[in-house]
Amino acid sequence: MDAGELLALGLGFQPPWRLVGQRVDTDKQPHEVVLEVAADRGAEYPCPECGRLC
Repeated sequence: MDAGELLALGLGFQPPWRLVGQRVDTDKQPHEVVLEVAADRGAEYPCPECGRLC
């Protein structure tokens, strides 16, 4: 398991979501963590009200 997979696990990402990039910007004060999140094209997402995939 690499650092990106460990971070995604700790954040609770579940399919169809996946972490595709991360970086820490130490030039900014306070420091900034930048996460790039993606999903597969055509992925369906659960409705927040009924839970069905749309």
